[in-house]
Amino acid sequence: MLGAVRCTVEECVYNKSLHCSAESILIKVDGNDTVGTSRGTRCDTFSYKGSPQHASGQS
Repeated sequence: MLGAVRCTVEECVYNKSLHCSAESILIKVDGNDTVGTSRGTRCDTFSYKGSPQHASGQS
């Protein structure tokens, strides 16, 4: 079953059908407009799908 936390950041590896699949999350107050880092999403749990680590299937 998917978690109750909804997420619209499609670039995050934890986004599964608009729900966050991370075991836990940390939300911050500030962010910027650059998605590709946790700073751009206000979510410390964010992990960019385009990173080499995730492209090779590693988590």
